[in-house]
Amino acid sequence: MDVLGLGVAIICFCACFAVGWWFLDRSLYNHLEERDYHVQALWSVVFAISCNFISLVLFEIVSIMDPGLRRVAWYLNVWGMLLLLLCVLPYYHSYRLLASAGSLRRGQVAVGAALFWAVFMYGFWRLGTYLPGVPPATEGVFRMKQAISRVGVMGTWMIAVLSGYAAVSFPYSYLSLFVRPVEAFEIVAMEEQSRQVGPWGAWIGCMYVCVGQGGTTGRARTNAPGRSRGRDQSRSKILPMVEGKVPLVDGRTLSVELAELRSERARALESRTLAGHCKNALGYAMSLYCFYKMYTSLKALVFGEDLVSDTVGSALSFGLRWVTHGSVVVDVQLLSQYLTLVFIGGISAMSLRGFLKNLRKLFSFVRGAGTASSLVLLLTEVTGFYAVSSLLLVRKNVPLEYRGGMDAAMGGQLDFQFFHRWFNGLFLASALLTLLLLYGQYQAHKYDPLELLPTTTNNHLYYKGRNSSR
Repeated sequence: MDVLGLGVAIICFCACFAVGWWFLDRSLYNHLEERDYHVQALWSVVFAISCNFISLVLFEIVSIMDPGLRRVAWYLNVWGMLLLLLCVLPYYHSYRLLASAGSLRRGQVAVGAALFWAVFMYGFWRLGTYLPGVPPATEGVFRMKQAISRVGVMGTWMIAVLSGYAAVSFPYSYLSLFVRPVEAFEIVAMEEQSRQVGPWGAWIGCMYVCVGQGGTTGRARTNAPGRSRGRDQSRSKILPMVEGKVPLVDGRTLSVELAELRSERARALESRTLAGHCKNALGYAMSLYCFYKMYTSLKALVFGEDLVSDTVGSALSFGLRWVTHGSVVVDVQLLSQYLTLVFIGGISAMSLRGFLKNLRKLFSFVRGAGTASSLVLLLTEVTGFYAVSSLLLVRKNVPLEYRGGMDAAMGGQLDFQFFHRWFNGLFLASALLTLLLLYGQYQAHKYDPLELLPTTTNNHLYYKGRNSSR
């Protein structure tokens, strides 16, 4: 028995479990009184298995573990992930939702959760008949190939959308070209307006109430039709003026504008430093990669994609022939294994980093909400779908001799060509849509004037703001 390989596998799983536990503590549970350790454990297990998929691919290339032990590890990880995604997580989520109602006993909650899980499984399997890329159930419905294909199609959709968004937003956030110049006096002026907006808003509110109720009070005090008509006409003139000033003193809008100005000011200052110049160069490099990826996706959609040959090995052979004209002889197969190791590790790290970054943003919106644990369960499900589809897409970059264990654990040969077509089409659409949205946002921030806010000096009311061109 390969004791060393078994120890490495256990250590990797425990380390990834600890990282998942730490991430949830730092992103959501850090400032939240509600904490469910069962939910946190489920998230950490799914995260650890997701990282183990990539670790097993690297173990195949480096040959760290015994082949038989690697095959067992593949089966345990794939079957464990599907068990969590299709059985444990839906049942426990339903159980928590029913138990939170408080009017059901524990036995009734368990039965209700089981019924919800049965409905979920029926809908999941029926959905496969309408999803593209799911093979016909000639060998039976409850097969590994059927489950993997359903999870892979839905997960590939999520990966493509996130990747298309990240491919455009990453260089957009790094390029100095899109940094708006914000001066210090603009922030000081808006901070002054923020301090004044509180009492001014209270004064506007009192004025609105007094004017709105003044006509009724006046009619109650007098029966003279002329005075009543005069009060109504005066109130009809004053009310639109007051109502027009109420949106100008919205404190929440002002806080958002102030935070945006501070963020843009920090970006402008950073862009003048050495780190800012490095980020700018990286932004241009990522822009080139974004256009290259969009070009290759369009080319793959039109002409198809080669899934048989090793991508890294083919690129290495072409590069050596083009640079050395055949004068340098290198064992391409051996060198491509190590380059594949680095390439897959880099792709996996960047993909995981982008996914966790988006999760952290989403967690920041629900911090302090009572449904945080339910959201974590939902995102745990999404993470599992994301990991399975990532494994299906990474398979293309693995040399042929290392794909056997992966294919056997996933139930045999699938329509991998479809998964890549599905990814390329959705990636291209997501990238183009993100490009249009970011361009529209940039143009709106560039030309939209900042609303003038009221300022008082020596009991005189006036309005001030900055020029529309930023």
